[in-house]
Amino acid sequence: MIDMHAHFLPAGLVTALEGRSCAPNIVVDNAGKTTIGIHRTRIPYDRAFDDIDSRIASLQELGITRQVLSLPGLFGIDSLPAAESVGLTRAFNDGVARVVAHHADRFVGLASLPMADQANSIREYRRARTELGLAGMILPGDAFASVASAQLMQPLFQLAQELGGLIFIHPGPLPLHQDKGNVDAQTSHRDNVVHRRATVDIQNRLTDIMITLALSDFLDDFIDVPVQIANLGGSLPFIIERMDHVYSLRHPELPLPSRSLKPVYVDSASMGPGALALAVDLYGADRVLFGTDDPVFDASRALAAVRDSGLDETDQNAILEGNANELLKRIAAT
Repeated sequence: MIDMHAHFLPAGLVTALEGRSCAPNIVVDNAGKTTIGIHRTRIPYDRAFDDIDSRIASLQELGITRQVLSLPGLFGIDSLPAAESVGLTRAFNDGVARVVAHHADRFVGLASLPMADQANSIREYRRARTELGLAGMILPGDAFASVASAQLMQPLFQLAQELGGLIFIHPGPLPLHQDKGNVDAQTSHRDNVVHRRATVDIQNRLTDIMITLALSDFLDDFIDVPVQIANLGGSLPFIIERMDHVYSLRHPELPLPSRSLKPVYVDSASMGPGALALAVDLYGADRVLFGTDDPVFDASRALAAVRDSGLDETDQNAILEGNANELLKRIAAT
């Protein structure tokens, strides 16, 4: 099995985050509880984020043979001002490259880029691809909330077209949307801001991203660049029938959205068996990748979602390994 959506913090980046006085940072409070401050909130932090030996042990227990490691945009690191993000993203790239060098049969790394400085992002991806041997880049989802905003990312897509590599679109803010100090309050279940932000907002934004990338002509100039979108592409599998209905009434001369999707990949991270079955029905099993969002989410539940989806063995095997195996061969640095 190959996990295409997982995260890791190398030692050099951990040290840098421990030395910061504001989020994103790692802090031990007076009670000895360790948390990491990320975009708009703080979450518990433990060695699962940075201990490669324990990561390998947990993967072996689950039967996961390879894992693609990235720095999630929701940690708010790549969206910091350039004076901060350049050094932090470089520390991640150097660190994950070392992990891959020591465990080439086990891990694959994606580059993190300083989004506030596109010229530096271009230089850093060229370095990550040609010197570090990383397999692609991770970009924040907010950059693809519309076709107009996606146009600003064209230079990075052009570079991926030139150098190769996967572009992984993961939930995350752009620099101008960074909001330091806006930390989620703990509220009652009746109106829990965590539900709104951690589930509804994220999935809605991923749906916007799918409309930008799978239902526009943005990717037409980048046919050689594989694109992966997190969390089954948001809520698109659930609402596609409504989209088809709207088009049949208002634009009967145009092909239905469900028949017009560009061939992007989506991953199954954090989603359940019902959602996965819907996604396969829409995208096809050949476009779905297994993902866990490890260690933020429970990797064993991600595996159970595939096993409990009702999909046949052929489709399950494609999702768990076959699709990713072919994709990793395609994006391997030379």
